[in-house]
Amino acid sequence: MPLSGIFHFVGARILKTGIAVALSMYICTLLQIEPKVFAAVSAVINVQPSIYRSFRNAVEQVITHIISVLIAVICGYTFGTGPIIMGLVTVLIISTNVKLNLKQGISMGVVAGIFVLDAPQHDFLQHALTRSYVIFIGLGSALFINSFLSQPRYSNNFLVQLAKLNELTAGFFTELVKGFIKLEPLNRDEYEKKRAEIKEVLAVSKNLFALHKEQNRYLKHVPQEMQELWEKYLDFNVKLFYKSQEIYSATEQRLIWRMERGNPPISDEFNMVLAMLERGIASFEKLNEGLSEHVSQGKPLPPVQVNEQFWEELSFFIDQWHSRLTGADFLHAFMYVSVVANDIKWASRSIKDFSLTQRQDKPTAF
Repeated sequence: MPLSGIFHFVGARILKTGIAVALSMYICTLLQIEPKVFAAVSAVINVQPSIYRSFRNAVEQVITHIISVLIAVICGYTFGTGPIIMGLVTVLIISTNVKLNLKQGISMGVVAGIFVLDAPQHDFLQHALTRSYVIFIGLGSALFINSFLSQPRYSNNFLVQLAKLNELTAGFFTELVKGFIKLEPLNRDEYEKKRAEIKEVLAVSKNLFALHKEQNRYLKHVPQEMQELWEKYLDFNVKLFYKSQEIYSATEQRLIWRMERGNPPISDEFNMVLAMLERGIASFEKLNEGLSEHVSQGKPLPPVQVNEQFWEELSFFIDQWHSRLTGADFLHAFMYVSVVANDIKWASRSIKDFSLTQRQDKPTAF
């Protein structure tokens, strides 16, 4: 099986970790340095998803190790060894590294300190040097493997997840708006299930984008303007997700409000308002499809100009509705409609912001 096939089967990071552990222990055996297991642990800790993270983690490991060994040697020579001293040294090592914001290597630092203090008092320095050798062999093995074995293009995986995220968030948004219009909301279990799925895909997307940005610092395979577009699109989907939850809450409140009043019939005037919202969400679906193809497939994004006539028509129908319903009942109902209308307006205008060029002579859209 070719190397790329093995990477796909077990995962690149898993395979690199195994190779780094084997390499570090082989080097320790060759140089007759003990304990080899510390080199292996160091290699495991320092194999990271990107070269940037590997170097950043390695630098932190080295600094943490030096600080921990110095604390252990000074305390060992000054106070001797023993369980109480080891406990105090552990507290000092953890506290010092936390204050210096060196949290990645604390566990290895504590192990190093205990290893030094476990040696005879006259042999502290020799044990400290030996411990340092094996740690640095593990670090070097991890950096070598991370640098010379190919890494996945995180941008490709990110785009796949980003397309999936938009499919879920836009579908969630549209479904909840239609549920408000038709008074047919998702049941709570289905709502929570879809919400959890979106949050999971969102977390994966954010992590992949962070890895892509780190990788792109040295590979430079994605232009800066494209990376900024992806980041803006990711943020758009995050906000769309939160807007969807606002709409679900408004729908629940509307249902409770109607139930308290005996579920009165919906007037013709209010049905016209709801029909306008339905037009608005249909337009959003079309705009979102064009934006999705632009981001994921590179298709040209035609200039989009918000049609203020739509909002003027909506205001007209709301005025007609207000002529039939006044007072507190109107204010409560209007509040729910306003939430949905403003969220549709935000979503459509956000898509407009992605337009690369704006021309007044192009056809307008909602």
